[in-house]
Amino acid sequence: MPVRRHRRAVLVATVLVLAVFAGVLSLLSWDRANQLAGVVSALVGVAALGAGVCALLAPSGTAVVQVSRTGGATATGGGDANTGAVLPSSAGAVSIRETGDARADGGSANTGYRRQE
Repeated sequence: MPVRRHRRAVLVATVLVLAVFAGVLSLLSWDRANQLAGVVSALVGVAALGAGVCALLAPSGTAVVQVSRTGGATATGGGDANTGAVLPSSAGAVSIRETGDARADGGSANTGYRRQE
């Protein structure tokens, strides 16, 4: 899962930066540490504003599933034949086209989109 790895890397980097920043502040005089903390907090505020705007402008997290040009499927003995897609109802946008034939003897056949409850 690449997204989890990226989140973990960001979390580890954030903790390291905070540790270094705390160490630097502990070595400075109170006046100098106060000045540095003010500048850093202003920079972090601008960065947070930019991250918020980027998140608003990013595409939604809705997945787009596309299924096309599938082969045929045959099921016997009460099985399921599927040449389309069986997805949860929260799957987002689904596009199904040019699916193959699905045949079922005593079961079910699907050549399109079936919602999984």
